[in-house]
Amino acid sequence: MEPLVRTAELRVIRLYQPHGLRVEGVVDVHGHRHLSEALEAVAQTAGDVHLDLSGLEFLDLGGLRLLMDFARSRPEGRQVELAGLAPHLRQVITLVGWDETPGLRLRARRAG
Repeated sequence: MEPLVRTAELRVIRLYQPHGLRVEGVVDVHGHRHLSEALEAVAQTAGDVHLDLSGLEFLDLGGLRLLMDFARSRPEGRQVELAGLAPHLRQVITLVGWDETPGLRLRARRAG
């Protein structure tokens, strides 16, 4: 499958079962535009959007804000599921209260 984004630090692959994206590598100031464009590619998904973040090595605050804004932008009843979320990212999201973001669902990283 051809990635939507392929740079030296970031790769984003479109998923079809479930619908969404797999994000791998580093999302920093240099990757914000790429992540934003990839999110736009799945913005019209009729149901929930699944974001597999298990391959992320680094996600900065700007990247987290992009994800929260994307969740808020979803039509009512359609959620963005963050899967494979590293424990420290879940902790940051919870600490700042973004776990209560409308349209957002957090799924823990599987052990193993």
